[in-house]
Amino acid sequence: DWKKGRAGTFSRRERMVLSIASLSAGTVLKGILHTCRSKIECRGYFDEAVRVSGRVLVAFWHETLCLAAWHYRHTSYRTLTSQSFDGELAARVVERFGLKALRGSSSRGGREALVALRTALDDGHTVGFTLDGPKGPRRIAKPGIAILAAKCHVPIIPHAMGVNPAWRLRSWDQMYVPRPFGTVVSRFGPPIPPPESMTSESIEYTRIAIEESLNKLQYSLEADLRTEPLPK
Repeated sequence: DWKKGRAGTFSRRERMVLSIASLSAGTVLKGILHTCRSKIECRGYFDEAVRVSGRVLVAFWHETLCLAAWHYRHTSYRTLTSQSFDGELAARVVERFGLKALRGSSSRGGREALVALRTALDDGHTVGFTLDGPKGPRRIAKPGIAILAAKCHVPIIPHAMGVNPAWRLRSWDQMYVPRPFGTVVSRFGPPIPPPESMTSESIEYTRIAIEESLNKLQYSLEADLRTEPLPK
């Protein structure tokens, strides 16, 4: 079953690593984040979009996935992870925060994932998207969220997140890992309407609008937090 990922195809050693690593990562992250101060800005954009539309798509960058899992903990919101080993690990970690992870990507399980996400939206669930996942390029949005928004006629809410102090992983996305007793900031942006049609031009117009809006929001938040990316 694609919804359950590739657990049946992982080796015994991989399954053991997934179980231990997801438990350890989830426990450590929650323990650290419980010590942090949280600040939420411009939440009214999100609340008003939900009030008007009943459901929304939330857009954030892959590097803030840990912070998003904390912000949306115990909401049963849906998100998407790839069917790779790394994607399965991410899915198991976010599920420890009380979220629901669907498995699929543009290269594996994409069509089925889109159907499942559409079903989740039709059932009234909010869906979160890591726009540049699962493998980048960093902070370049892929078209999946615009396609889903067009099919379901739902708005997209940009959601920038950051934490200071933090570690940054030396991965393609430079993922944030919070340090104890830091400050976690969530900042929402104005909603972006869904594409007017399913034409490639309309999808691309919305994709660019989402990317530019979220990048502007993310850079301004990081400037306020005085966080720096890793040197190239």
